Amino acid sequence: MATQKADLQKLQGAAGEITQQAAIRHATEDAYAEAREEHAVAMAEWEARQKTAQVEAEDDFEDDFDDDVTIRELESKRLSEMKKRFAKEKEYHMQQHGVYREIVEEEFLKEVCGSEWVAVHFFHEEFIRCKVMDKHLKLVAYEYNSCKFLKINAEKAPFFVTKIGVQVLPTVVVFQNGKIAEMLMGFEDLGGTDDFKTPALINWLATQGCIKMKNKDKNAYANGDQSEDSGSEDEMSENYDY
Repeated sequence: MATQKADLQKLQGAAGEITQQAAIRHATEDAYAEAREEHAVAMAEWEARQKTAQVEAEDDFEDDFDDDVTIRELESKRLSEMKKRFAKEKEYHMQQHGVYREIVEEEFLKEVCGSEWVAVHFFHEEFIRCKVMDKHLKLVAYEYNSCKFLKINAEKAPFFVTKIGVQVLPTVVVFQNGKIAEMLMGFEDLGGTDDFKTPALINWLATQGCIKMKNKDKNAYANGDQSEDSGSEDEMSENYDY
């Protein structure tokens, strides 16, 4: 009787583990499906923009200068440059640039080494300042696709948190060809306050070389369209020790 009871307890325990594993698997599949859907939408929007731009560019050259050799050479050069740019942007989208995605620790090396420029936000789900950084990075990722923008839960990535030396959250680590280029810890370099504006972050990223700042953001930054308040690192960022 005791043996049967023990066997029953083992079966119940095993059933519980299987149920938990299934729940985790389904949650992971749902997250991946959502990421794929966001990427598909972004890719469709990008392709639509490129088709419109290409048609407009070709129309620009349908004028009365078809017989002018210089004009034809300029047309050929411009179309060649456009094709190269479109090919590069398509490559970025194939690498899932243009969207802000969350990854897990097992994906870290593949993602970081999969593109020339990658920016990874180490975050904590309960930190308000991490949510602030999320908001800005999502905007930057859509506007600047030369860099891949990712985020990873610091609590679930202890190996890389220790390896990289992440001590303050939020921390954004910029990688070039898989190697650390620079780290942004907290908001000190963005004005030291929670209400910094996106151009401040764009300027910092451009300074590292991972993106090329657009004129509209240059003007916004130059005109002071970002917070200039200051504050100490200890006051503005949460320390996170492992």
